[in-house]
Amino acid sequence: MSVSRLLSRIRWQRLAVLPVLGALVGVLASCDQPTPLVTMQAGRSFVQAQAASYDRDGTVVKGASDQIPALHAAPGEIINIDVPKSVADRGYFLTSVDAQSNEVQISDTIKDQHYHLTTPGRAGELPLTIFQVPRSDSGPASGSWKFRLVVQP
Repeated sequence: MSVSRLLSRIRWQRLAVLPVLGALVGVLASCDQPTPLVTMQAGRSFVQAQAASYDRDGTVVKGASDQIPALHAAPGEIINIDVPKSVADRGYFLTSVDAQSNEVQISDTIKDQHYHLTTPGRAGELPLTIFQVPRSDSGPASGSWKFRLVVQP
């Protein structure tokens, strides 16, 4: 086979690969993107959670896992919470459940990527949910991340 014929054949093989690459890029682009991660840390322990639900451009994405991460901390210990910039830019707030099983907002709207709070001074388990501020005043929260705070000496 001549050199020119061999080069021509290689060019056609390269061109044949282009549609395959284009299809691969299309498939990868349509894959579900994970929701933003929120991290909680106490001492040397940390946990992360994907959003239980998240509003991505008007479409609500449900979290893949029903498991709620548990962070273990001592009474009176500082808990550090880190959220992505996209969550902090809109704002978020923390809620928990009181003794009568009512959800209670325990912080004002936070606009920083890092926030800290102090655990209760007694042992027990406390559900903690982080809500991203809704897109509109009448709408549901734009995202929610659920944690369990286990306070033990």
